[in-house]
Amino acid sequence: MNFHCHRGRSHSPDTGVRSLIVITALLLLTVSASAIPNAVGGFLAQAESPLNDTEIGDQLLDPKLWAGQRDLPGTWREEAPIASVAGSYLAARPKVMGLPAIIVQARHRDGRLDSLSVTFADAGSYFGYLDESLPPGLSRRQKQRELQLRLAAKQQQFSSFFDKTETSLRNALQGLSEKRPRDNHIGKTRALRAEVVDYRKGDLTLRLIVGSQRLIRLLIQPADSVSRQWLDQELSMLSTAALTRVYEERVIRPDNGDVRIESLPIVPQGYKPYCGLNTLVMAARYFGLHLDEDWLSVAGKFQNTGSAAGSQLPRLYLAVAREAALDLHKSNDFSLDETRKSIDRGLPVVVWRRFSSSRNKVHSDQTLAAARSSEYRIPRPDLATRDSWPDEKSPLHASVIVGYNLTRSEVHFVESWAGMKIPRRMRIEEMAATAYLTFYFKP
Repeated sequence: MNFHCHRGRSHSPDTGVRSLIVITALLLLTVSASAIPNAVGGFLAQAESPLNDTEIGDQLLDPKLWAGQRDLPGTWREEAPIASVAGSYLAARPKVMGLPAIIVQARHRDGRLDSLSVTFADAGSYFGYLDESLPPGLSRRQKQRELQLRLAAKQQQFSSFFDKTETSLRNALQGLSEKRPRDNHIGKTRALRAEVVDYRKGDLTLRLIVGSQRLIRLLIQPADSVSRQWLDQELSMLSTAALTRVYEERVIRPDNGDVRIESLPIVPQGYKPYCGLNTLVMAARYFGLHLDEDWLSVAGKFQNTGSAAGSQLPRLYLAVAREAALDLHKSNDFSLDETRKSIDRGLPVVVWRRFSSSRNKVHSDQTLAAARSSEYRIPRPDLATRDSWPDEKSPLHASVIVGYNLTRSEVHFVESWAGMKIPRRMRIEEMAATAYLTFYFKP
């Protein structure tokens, strides 16, 4: 297995097996990281800004900012929306409350600032893929030992950084708070429930989220808009029938026979082994859930190893469905009929499938050819083509199906990386032959 995604196991192996999986993953994942652009993290690491290493905490808490009388500091770049809430992130690496911020994100509703999010520690960004070279001439056992030592050192460094950051941030918030902090939570389901601490500063709530040695984040928002749900407030007030209509109205049917969900937010995974998480986040944000891959990695019990091995991904899919007032059907194969029913209702389908780089290029070429000519059809697969499809020895990958075309025998899907702004196209036969698990969201 030499790809960048999860290993597709829903159970938690025992410690000895998990260690072997982790070491094997580290050995095999060293060739793949450069294939995926780090759309946010890589840019921020190189971004030149006058706000780099500059304290901006007071500006983020300024009442004039929240009253719409001042603009946010610095340059902001657009990112995936959540329902009708626009998203952006600061193109700088500032300090907030005396601590370096990994990323500062903003949410705007109807043109007004709705909330700010400041991430101070994130294991996904810190560990990445652990793409490290090894000295030549080592035996397999020596390579395993070397990787174990490197991983242990990295884990110790992150643990120390995490503890110091958490202590400093809690002290800073305690000093700012005008009232006694209150314990609170976000989420209806046990799997996605986040325990938080709310601090009060004027008309703002400063909500601290600390996730099991993986994530430290501060949410800043008006106290009167604080919610205990991940589901956006505009959607949470709708009836089941009204919510169903919202999704159905997002389906488009152009003259070429396509049936497709009009827009699904792309959330690039960057240099993280997160395709299974990011595809789920893309569906979650489409459903109006204020979730991201960093919290899902906490909820899914990802380990600080640079691998998704041992995580508990499938249960997150059901939890996301429940948080969005939906149901979920998980299948070990791919059903065109069930996919059609989901897409017709405006509900995306997430598929875990076998992957190969050569077939990925073919899919891209097919998609571009179809975009250039309405007459183009993907050829019916012959024996040689079928032999080129990835088999059970190939790595796993996750994609989101957003459409189909029965006349052309196609399914249309999007990926958790940038590079193509239109859905990719694949013959139905290939999707059926390479699918490993399929998740159908249900009303």
